This record gives sequence, structure tokens and C-alpha cells, in this order.
Amino acid sequence: MAVLMPLLAAFVIAQDADPVLMHINGKEIRRSEFEYSLNKNNATLGQDQKMVEDYLPLFIDFKLKVAEAESLRLDTMNSFRNELSSNRAQLAEPYLIDSDFIEREAHRIYSKDSATIGLCGFVKVSHLFKPVKQQDSEESVSKVAAAMDSAYAALQAGAKFEDVAASMQIPAAIIKPFEFVQGQAYKEFEDVAYSLVDSTYSKPFRSPAGYHIIMRYSSRPFGQYAEYRDAILKMLESKGIRSAARKARGEQLAKEMGGGLTAREALTREDSLLEEKYPEFRNLMTEYHDGLLFFEISTREVWDKASKDEKGLQKFFKKNKKKYKFDAPKYRGAVIYANSKEDIVKAQQLLKDAPLDMYRDILKDNFYIDSVYTVRLEMGVFSIGVNGWVDKLVFGQGEGGNMKRDFGLVDVVGVVIEEPQGLQDVRGLVVNDYQKQLEAQWLKKLRKKYKVVVDHEVLKTVNNHN
Repeated sequence: MAVLMPLLAAFVIAQDADPVLMHINGKEIRRSEFEYSLNKNNATLGQDQKMVEDYLPLFIDFKLKVAEAESLRLDTMNSFRNELSSNRAQLAEPYLIDSDFIEREAHRIYSKDSATIGLCGFVKVSHLFKPVKQQDSEESVSKVAAAMDSAYAALQAGAKFEDVAASMQIPAAIIKPFEFVQGQAYKEFEDVAYSLVDSTYSKPFRSPAGYHIIMRYSSRPFGQYAEYRDAILKMLESKGIRSAARKARGEQLAKEMGGGLTAREALTREDSLLEEKYPEFRNLMTEYHDGLLFFEISTREVWDKASKDEKGLQKFFKKNKKKYKFDAPKYRGAVIYANSKEDIVKAQQLLKDAPLDMYRDILKDNFYIDSVYTVRLEMGVFSIGVNGWVDKLVFGQGEGGNMKRDFGLVDVVGVVIEEPQGLQDVRGLVVNDYQKQLEAQWLKKLRKKYKVVVDHEVLKTVNNHN
């Protein structure tokens, strides 16, 4: 109880500092939640009272849809709970690890590397290389040494490094420039590389791997921490640094909370208090919670309903047909890809008088042989500029488009239309407008179903209470 009392007191104080802005269906919505949504969705706009008043009905509409989803118990679905739980775990992670622990470890690694690398830095080199194995005969080794001496003589005579490598049949991958630091190569190789001046090459020398001639291109000192921070953090992530940082955070919390808690128990308690302790976390969780419900209920009530309601769409189109006009003629039909003129002609004959929504069935019934389509189609209602082949073959513009893979011939079938002849000619626009109508009707019902009460005095203090 002693531990909980300060938390309860802090919660009461937080509520006083964050008054209730509105009630929707009896549920309290505090000013901070509205401000979070307002400021996030209007980040580039001014923060005046008119913007607040304009955003209020949009926020209420959103919350009404969430209230409807909750009344239908969509928040009890396993799919919803699982996704929300997964999102919460990701959002909670930064609060349940010791970020300073990770940063300190990154600095430690940087300091260690800078101490060993800093003096000599990085060098960029390439090398002519001929391998020598331990079991090779003296004669064989002598031939390699002689070849490297000849290469060195050629370089001194002015030959290019790449040309010498080619004459020695050294693969391009071997002479490709690379950058390294001390500790990454044989000592013999490093000693020579670091002794050279930039833009110079070495005499032939031997390492445990074989004979080399090094060309040194450039060098640079070890950089500042900021240059390597991201790479170091990525390396630490791959080695499980978060687990150690989580344990460190748990130990830190256990000391703060007292009561003999283990690190794991302290983390569990902290996790359960995140919404109370951190307003930004609470707002994020509310955003995810409501967003998931909004998407599910909107899909059911508007988006899917509009796209799948063929009778409703047809009725809506006929009633509003005059609204849908073309700015320029369009082509309703298909682009045909085939490998024979016979298939092109056959497809044109079969598709010529068929409705657009039957094209796929005709294609499958007549050109699907041994699990392979002998003809491919791009179908729809095409404006100029949408498809290169339609532009060229129908409207006489441009050079055509790209061929489909594995097909060598192309042609078209369809008709030019000056105005929409049916729903299919402007389906996207009609679905969009029909969705708007369904949403307006739905919101009208929701406003009657759920009571909304706004405290306009609190509304005046939005973004103006510091």
C-alpha cells in the first residue's frame, strides 16, 4: 500500500492537470488525447482556435466510429487483441531498457578501437599477390619470387598496376582496392602498408600467405564517435545488447521501487504502469487501439460494403450519371500479348462484343493450355498516357510500350468512348463517391445513437494551458 499511495496521488494530480474535454457515449476523453491527435494531424498548420474548432467534428466522427466498434465488441476479437498486444510490446520496449547502458557500451567499444586504431588509422590499398604454400618446393617458390621481381621492374618502368596484374593473370577481385586497419592482416603486410606514403607502391615482399606488391592509395585517421555510432549500435544489437540493457533497467527499477523485488518483477510492475506514468505512451496506445477498431469497423460499414454492393453501385451510378464526364476520349478494352497472329485474331474475335468483366473468363477458357497462358491481357478503361501501346495503336501517339516477357506480338481490342457507357467505365470514381454517401449516412445514425457532450470552456484551453 505504501508503494501505491504516491502513484495514486500522482494520478489524481495528473487528472486535474488534464481535464475532461468531452464525453462520447458516456466515455471520458481528456484534453491531452485531443491535443495529441490535433497536433499530430495538423503539424504543419497554425495552432489557432479556428483550427481547433475545425478539427473538433472530425475527431468526434472518428470517436463515434470507435464507439460503434466497441459496442459490437470488436475489441474482444482475438485478432484485435493479438495485434494490439504486439504493438504495445514494441512501443513499451524503450521504456523497459536502460538506453544509457547501451550508449555507454557503444562508447566503450569506440574508445577501445580508437586507442588501437587511432594512431595509425585506416589505409586503402590493393596488391599484386601470388600465393605460396608451405609445402611448395624451393624451385616453385623461386619462380614466384622471380615473377614478382619482374612485376616490380615493370612498375618502375612505368607500367600501370592494373596492366601488370593482367599480365600476371591475377584476378580483378585480388587487386580490387580495400581498406583495413591494424590487426586485420598479417603483420608483414601491415608493416609494409603503413610504411608507405600515399600513392606509392612497395617492393616485393613475403608474408605467410605468399608474395605481395602493395599499392597504397590513401589513408585516413580514426573518426569521431558520431561517425561510427550507428554501426556500433547495429553490431551490439546483433549480439543481444538489448537483453543486457533490459536486465540493467530491471535492476535500476528494483532499487527505486524497493520491497525486495527482483529485476524481472520490477520490469513487470513498470510495464503495468506505463500508461499512468507516461502520457505520450498512453496517447500512442490509444491511437493504436482506436486506429485498429476504426479500420475494422470502416471496412465493414463502408469500404467493403461500397466495393461489393453491385446493386447499390449501379443504382448510385444511374442516379448520378450526369456527374461523370470525360475530359477526353478513353479506350475501353484490352492490350493483347501473344506469340502468333492466329492467337491475336482469335482473341480479338472472342473479346470484341464481350463485356469487360468477362475478359478474364474468356482468356482462361480459350488460352490456358497445359497450365500456361498463350495470351496475356492488360484490360481496363485507358486514358491517353496510361498505356504506351494504347497511345500508339488507338490514339496514334508515342512509340508504344514494353512487351510482356516471353511474348513477341501485341495488338488491341476494344472501343473508344467519348462518355461513360456504364459503371465499369468510371468504377473507381463511383466507388469513392458511394463510400462517401454510405459514410455520411452511417455517421448520421451514429450521432443519433451516441450522445456527445463537449466542454467548450476546456476546448478554449487546448494548446493554451501552460
